[in-house]
Amino acid sequence: MLIKTCIALGLAAIACTAVAQESDDLDKQMLAKCQAVATQLNKSKNAGISLKDITPLVTWRAACAERPPSGPGNVTSLCEGRLAAAKGGKGVFFWQKSYQGKLDTGYFVCDL
Repeated sequence: MLIKTCIALGLAAIACTAVAQESDDLDKQMLAKCQAVATQLNKSKNAGISLKDITPLVTWRAACAERPPSGPGNVTSLCEGRLAAAKGGKGVFFWQKSYQGKLDTGYFVCDL
């Protein structure tokens, strides 16, 4: 009985480690995507988003914005960060959406 319990605990520990690794990989992928969206917005719309302190979001309600991304399509990336030139707490909520094979980006500036 003790051996079965030890084996079960060992397998549970291995499973937890695998889940934690998947979670870390997903977090890294989400952050990389947010950094890419910020870079694209800085080039195409001169948004001025700092590439430091970017946070991937799961829902827009977690952001500083008062309203969700608008327009058609499915959100593929939700992110929050700071404006590079802003002093005094100006934040930026930005996203990427996919619609009919095209990617669209947008952002809202807000107070933190």
